[in-house]
Amino acid sequence: MPERIERTLGHVGHRYSRRGARSAGQSFLGGLTFIELAKRVWSEASEDEATSRAAELAFYFLLAFFPLLIFLISILGFAPSAQDRLVDYLTKAAPPEATGLLRDWVRDVASKTTGSLLSFSLLGSLWAASSGMEALMRTLNIAYEVEEGRPWWKSRLVAIGLVLALGIFVIGGALLIVYGDALAAALAGWFGLGEVFAAIWPYVDYLIGLALLMVGMGMIYYLAPNAEQRWRWITPGAVFAVVAAVIASFLFSIYLRYARSYSAIYGSLGAVIVLMLWFYILGLAIFLGGEVNAEVEKAAGRPIRQKENRTGSRRHSR
Repeated sequence: MPERIERTLGHVGHRYSRRGARSAGQSFLGGLTFIELAKRVWSEASEDEATSRAAELAFYFLLAFFPLLIFLISILGFAPSAQDRLVDYLTKAAPPEATGLLRDWVRDVASKTTGSLLSFSLLGSLWAASSGMEALMRTLNIAYEVEEGRPWWKSRLVAIGLVLALGIFVIGGALLIVYGDALAAALAGWFGLGEVFAAIWPYVDYLIGLALLMVGMGMIYYLAPNAEQRWRWITPGAVFAVVAAVIASFLFSIYLRYARSYSAIYGSLGAVIVLMLWFYILGLAIFLGGEVNAEVEKAAGRPIRQKENRTGSRRHSR
């Protein structure tokens, strides 16, 4: 008899633990299931012409990408090894066909880094890179269904601030990789963690990189659109954008490995076309992540409202 009661209680506890896990997952998604959320996002993305928005972002990303690299390379001028790690970052994330273009370009820019170039990087390149961020801000306003009510100077300051914050994340990640092994060895010696800690440290690097990426995306979703939101370190849209970008980039690399027709069509421009297609994939993932956040907020009973309004404009919610 006691064994039967124990089995019954164990079955009930297991059932309620599964129910609790399911309700926790739905709470993170605003009470929606994955299927319900996917249907809503698909409907909203079709209405907002997500593919056209992604194409617009790809164009602006391409224009802003190289000025941003000039800015980062100039900042990392004191640590040439960190510049190499920055290139490794890009070659791991970007499609293989574009890595040769990026490596040659970064090597050429790094060899010409001077005081005047550094001054230009901190000003002109930062301004040019923020133009791409402003395009992302306009696109996310569409995803959140709000209008841009901020003055132009405030929008530009927000864009510059986001570029600087993302630059800090990238530089911090590059420096962490450069000095990570020495840091891991020091921590293992100080706290007696042994050689196992130093052995698993390379995998910790990847986890830290993903965490920084999700926090950075959450910061973009929080500050870029002109929408009132609660700050959360991890948002459903940020998780979706990062995971979708990683998976899509991997599948895109596999496709390029076996489909070489683009090189026959575009010739020497093939690497540029591949890079722009990759930016298109990233833009689509970021835009859909904004749609995910907007739908989750709407389902949770927190209609999104405009943060600021121009004179004569009406405040509205979804």
